[in-house]
Amino acid sequence: MKNRKRSSIIALLVILALIVSGCGSNAKQAAAPKGPIELKLGHVLNEASPFHKGAVEFAKKVEEKSKGSLKISVFPNAQLGNDRTLAEGLQFGTVDMAVVGTATVAGFVPRVQVFDMPFLFRDAEHAYKVLDGPIGDEVLKDFQAKGIVGLSFWENGFRHLTNSKKVVKNPADVKGLKIRVQEIPLHVSFWKLLGTDPTPMSWTEVYTALQQKTVDGQENPIQTIYTQKIYEVQKYISLTYHVYAPAVILISKKTYDSLPPDLQKIVVDAARETATYERNYIKDLESKALAELPKLGMQVETNPDKEAFKAAVQPVYKEYGDKLGVTNLISKIIETK
Repeated sequence: MKNRKRSSIIALLVILALIVSGCGSNAKQAAAPKGPIELKLGHVLNEASPFHKGAVEFAKKVEEKSKGSLKISVFPNAQLGNDRTLAEGLQFGTVDMAVVGTATVAGFVPRVQVFDMPFLFRDAEHAYKVLDGPIGDEVLKDFQAKGIVGLSFWENGFRHLTNSKKVVKNPADVKGLKIRVQEIPLHVSFWKLLGTDPTPMSWTEVYTALQQKTVDGQENPIQTIYTQKIYEVQKYISLTYHVYAPAVILISKKTYDSLPPDLQKIVVDAARETATYERNYIKDLESKALAELPKLGMQVETNPDKEAFKAAVQPVYKEYGDKLGVTNLISKIIETK
């Protein structure tokens, strides 16, 4: 009898040991790493664009800094949606990351329009000091209230006017032209002051609209005109330098908050470091584009009357300074040396 009891106790202990061993094994399996975190980053331009080159460099830096624990896949050509879809997706957390022109997110963060004021920046170096300094950081913080984290300002470049009708040298030359503009009120307002018929339109529709002559012209940085082959559907370009166009790299706050602190820091640091790479890429690309565009059929007006254009659009400073509450911010930008 005693032997039976002893055997039963031994058998019970063996079973308990197996159960504990199994639980421990399962715990180890649960704690085992599941592989790298993978995020998706979208933009609306093609693979030749600075947005794409910058995004690929950013993804490379993130993977290196995280030792492979965070990987970012880049989706160009509006594969994850057009500008508006990307911005809304960031808010809802259905899009992880995006590189967009600041005009794209003006509806969510109105103050970002301050950087689109015409003839605000003296040159690119002036813009970099503003965007990479306290003013830029202050505006980036506005995104958080909308469920988005602004990581860093990149670049789109100074914007210039193209059209299919005639050479443009001064404001009188643009009167009556139907110009595609970005979908923000500030741009509509200053192009109206110049006497054009401004037509807001999503970027994904622009090439076809120009090709079908639904609009006469558009305005964009030289690199965009070159990489997106706008020269195929436009004859004339005037180097007006009327607006410096920043870009911004963004991450959904839901995605950002899901990352551990060390990876959050890596994402921020990589975004800021990549700004220099992306800006330098644009500088080199625009030099190449200016040499190539005449060979591709565009007539380039290198010296339009910028002062006359600047004088014509001055009323927007008062209107939008008050409307956006950025009058003091404008003064700070102008005073930045």
